[in-house]
Amino acid sequence: MTGQESRYDRIAEGYATYWSPIHRPATLRLLEEVAADAGAGPRRIVDVGCGTAAMAVAAATLWPRVEVDATDVSSGMLAVAARTVAAAGPPGERVRLTRAPADRLPFADRTFDLALTAFVLQLVPSRPRVLREMRRVLRPGGRLAYVAWLAGELPLAADSAWDDALAAVGVERESPGGHDDLASPEAAAAQLRAAGLSRVSARAEVLEHQFTPEAYAAFVTRFDDGDLVEDLDPATREALVSDLVARLRRLPPEGLRLALPIVYASGVRR
Repeated sequence: MTGQESRYDRIAEGYATYWSPIHRPATLRLLEEVAADAGAGPRRIVDVGCGTAAMAVAAATLWPRVEVDATDVSSGMLAVAARTVAAAGPPGERVRLTRAPADRLPFADRTFDLALTAFVLQLVPSRPRVLREMRRVLRPGGRLAYVAWLAGELPLAADSAWDDALAAVGVERESPGGHDDLASPEAAAAQLRAAGLSRVSARAEVLEHQFTPEAYAAFVTRFDDGDLVEDLDPATREALVSDLVARLRRLPPEGLRLALPIVYASGVRR
């Protein structure tokens, strides 16, 4: 079991509750990026690193003739995905879930019309290997499309309030580990070309999410730094959360507005 696999097994429920809703609008916009291809009549789609299966179910709902194979390396995330699929009704019947790493997909060459992935490529050991694998399972003329994080996260005042609240109770959090975020849209396009794709495009956008003080406090104390908070004694934990919410309520709205650079990129298998 890899570190990422075990981590996502452990955080799957918190991810579904606190993190997936933040990036879901940008994830689902990936389907708009491939709508022209879908209108041309794709029959099979693969969603690599499907997470909660929100995108897989949305694709099956939008396009009633498609079948979606949704993969994830984490059994914990697939358990969440199974609930999403079950709740989707008839569209969910056309979504198949498979546990598999992104660079070793259990499908034959030239199987799919569309290969999609959302906010996964920063987590894999080798992005070029995953892109080549996704290309492998595409039929000639099929499209690979993804949305991923770009380097250069914008500062969030709420994060400083969190650090100050922790310092007030004598706790210091570890610096977050760096993800392998893409440097630029140009870098995204170059990697797609190197993977053997043509008609490549890539553009930058910004994912924005407006927290309330209470929602941000829940996000950091129950999910993002949940392990750190869980180790505190109950009285300290209660004091920490109360102090954090008070600090957050003093911030202007922009201090609670998350802004993360992202890139949409796609290319076609020759």
